[in-house]
Amino acid sequence: MAPRETILVLRAASVLAAVFFMYLHSARVQPAEVAGTQILTSSGRRLLSDDSGSGDQETDNCTSVRSFQNFNSSCDFVRRECANKRVLIDYLSFTLCDLIHVKPLAYVVLALWLLYLISLLATTARNFFLPPLDVLSEKLRLSPGIAGITLLALGNGAPDIFTAVAALNGPDDFALLLSGLIGASVFISTVVLGTIILVSNVTRDTIDRLDFIRDVTAYILVVALVVYVCFDEQIKLYEAILFPLFYLSYIGVVVALGYIRKWRSKHMKRTTFFVEDYDLHAGVDEPNNGSSIVERIQQTLKPTPEQADRVVLDGLTWPKGEHIAVKFQWFVEWPMSLLRWLSIPPCYHGGHWSEWHRWFAVTSPIPMMILLVVICRSYWAGFTVDLGGDFPLFALLMIIGFLLSIVLFFLVSSKQPHWIMQIVLGVAAFVMSIAWMYLIANEVVSLMQAMGLLFGVDTAILGLTVLAIGNSVGDWVADTAVARAGKPGMGVASCFGSPLLNDVLGLSISLLVTFATRSGHTFIFDIHLSSFNEVKLSWIILAISLVSTLTVFVVSRFNPPRWYGVSLIYLYVVFMVFSVLDEANIVPMHFA
Repeated sequence: MAPRETILVLRAASVLAAVFFMYLHSARVQPAEVAGTQILTSSGRRLLSDDSGSGDQETDNCTSVRSFQNFNSSCDFVRRECANKRVLIDYLSFTLCDLIHVKPLAYVVLALWLLYLISLLATTARNFFLPPLDVLSEKLRLSPGIAGITLLALGNGAPDIFTAVAALNGPDDFALLLSGLIGASVFISTVVLGTIILVSNVTRDTIDRLDFIRDVTAYILVVALVVYVCFDEQIKLYEAILFPLFYLSYIGVVVALGYIRKWRSKHMKRTTFFVEDYDLHAGVDEPNNGSSIVERIQQTLKPTPEQADRVVLDGLTWPKGEHIAVKFQWFVEWPMSLLRWLSIPPCYHGGHWSEWHRWFAVTSPIPMMILLVVICRSYWAGFTVDLGGDFPLFALLMIIGFLLSIVLFFLVSSKQPHWIMQIVLGVAAFVMSIAWMYLIANEVVSLMQAMGLLFGVDTAILGLTVLAIGNSVGDWVADTAVARAGKPGMGVASCFGSPLLNDVLGLSISLLVTFATRSGHTFIFDIHLSSFNEVKLSWIILAISLVSTLTVFVVSRFNPPRWYGVSLIYLYVVFMVFSVLDEANIVPMHFA
């Protein structure tokens, strides 16, 4: 089975397995009686206490939604107390109002929709976010190494990063953010790395030892920094700034090592040890970690021989010669692909430009305005905002979009666009692809929160299972394919470089956005909540995997034995088993 359809199958399996577990878990939990019952959150806060169920309640009373057994009480309660205007679809209302009499069907629909959203998030990053990043790195004349660990690394980890940003709406969501990021890191550092060791020949001749030690050490420091800033149950603004500063320091180390390599390659060419241990062709422009990311992305964006001879619009053009699973994905995503092409202007990438690209660029401003209104002005409520009087903001933006379309009609040709227009279209595509990924990621997070409420499951376990595995399956298949193709060093480097950047950027961007949009300079949360048990366990497992990997590789002189690959996979299995047992309250874990 080819990599793309393998990704589809594994994503479907992870989502359906998680939903099946939640269904079994919900069947075990007996809902509380409504009358005379106090329903508490995990922190002990009273949410509902009066006999009628309609007394003084807080706006976040949705944790008591499973206490209502009939249509009138559950539907009325959800519409009154759980209304969420920051989503496109109200999933609780859909389940408990629209499909209340066929709940199993509602659960199947939600599971399939979650799988669909995860697939959309991945294809948006691959088909619409990576091309403008590649164009911008080219126009900025970034070296392959620097581009690989900055712009292109951002594109490679976009699903994880934007899901993290969308997840953090308040202190109660911090566990979901951490479980998604750290859970994906655990999966990559155990299952993905273990698979690479088992299916390829990982030896000292295929691994750049200096880059390996650099990346694993930096990753361990990142995990230590995350634990340090979290254990006092508050994150201050200066602590959130530490993460991007660490990222910049990491880039500085990569550049400095590149200069050192270049200098040593010029002055010590006669030293056999140097020739053996270092790549003489590396230099500052192509450090191994950045180059591995660049090669993976270029391979993703590279057209097939059949595509080179015809106009290809990713997601719209029929995937001729692909597996049936890929064709099915194309079919179900086609309506959303059309919407994305209409609202994300195409950029001039790889010399591909046609009359179709021109018309999509010309007609994109109006859909762009619609999407920005939806995201920036409380989704559907954005269409009712006035500018003081009876003139709606939506109408003004439509006029601006129409005028921009006229300008683009005269400035954009069907041949190669002017270099200025290439930059303009690249920036616009970059911004709008971010808007799309944020929109989809927000739906993913909202749907997972709704499923957690419906099944009585902490969102943290959903982050460790559905979100982490769903977003990491692509890395698993891609890194393993690269390793089996004869480049195990590149696959091993991606197992540490990519999640390191995802964790740093995902956590720092989400926290900085939170500080920028809310008053105060301290983010306070309760780390003793039960939802943090899985997060703490993931910290322990991740630390064990990183330290043991560094130790085994160094002791074995960078010739890791195959039994260690099996051990890493078993470690992840143990991690998932204990996480599920804790959530099911069979083997509860208690951390200080």
